[in-house]
Amino acid sequence: MQSTKLLQSPLSELSEEEKGIAYNLLNRLVDGAVDENYTMLARLYYNLGELSNNLFGEQDNPHYKKAIQYLAKGGIDLSMNKWLELISLRAIE
Repeated sequence: MQSTKLLQSPLSELSEEEKGIAYNLLNRLVDGAVDENYTMLARLYYNLGELSNNLFGEQDNPHYKKAIQYLAKGGIDLSMNKWLELISLRAIE
């Protein structure tokens, strides 16, 4: 496969076969990734979630949960308390 269509096309323009290829490729990348590269793993899992939703129609997608876990491991605080703190600081300014 020498086409770069998978890298340039929106998900909606890919065929089911191309989506399956992309899904398998992302799974291989996750398997080979270094566990300490949290941002990259979060991005890979997010994209796996997008493909999984599109291919299989999953409602409770475990890939999104893994993406959030890796973002939190990387130091991104996704809690409601942090959000309220940032909103209140912005209101003070």
